[in-house]
Amino acid sequence: MSPLANQDPLAQLNDIIALTPPSWFPPALIYWLLLLASIVALVFAYYLIKKLKIQKQQQKSQLLQLQQLQQQNADFITLNQLLKGCALNYFSRQEVASLHGERWFDFLQKHATFTLFNNKQDFMRRLYQNQETSASNNDFSDAKRWIIELPKQIKKHNQKQEIKDV
Repeated sequence: MSPLANQDPLAQLNDIIALTPPSWFPPALIYWLLLLASIVALVFAYYLIKKLKIQKQQQKSQLLQLQQLQQQNADFITLNQLLKGCALNYFSRQEVASLHGERWFDFLQKHATFTLFNNKQDFMRRLYQNQETSASNNDFSDAKRWIIELPKQIKKHNQKQEIKDV
């Protein structure tokens, strides 16, 4: 018998090499994508919140102007100018600035959930009459309601347009 035959065969094996723990850097691709998506979502949320805040400030300013006009017993034409200025905050100048008369009333009515200023004929008569008469409390309440509801009506109108386009 050879001297090697008496030896333990397991003694000839090498020691087990311990694995090194994986490094945390660089992270896997999915983590980079999640980080990028989170940053984009935060920027988008910031933009939306800022836009809503600006719209709320504009609306508050318009309602304050309306209240001042009411305290001054402003005429119907001045009230109409305030409404046109309000519309210019939400729509392009090309879309709103040239509107007058019946087309202006139709635009106002399109973005309202109620009949503004009694009816179209009354609106036209009061807008273009020679006498300056102060606007009534109903006129101011209609204008206030229109200013408050305008953002919701724009959103509703845009949703209808999207459905028609599809």
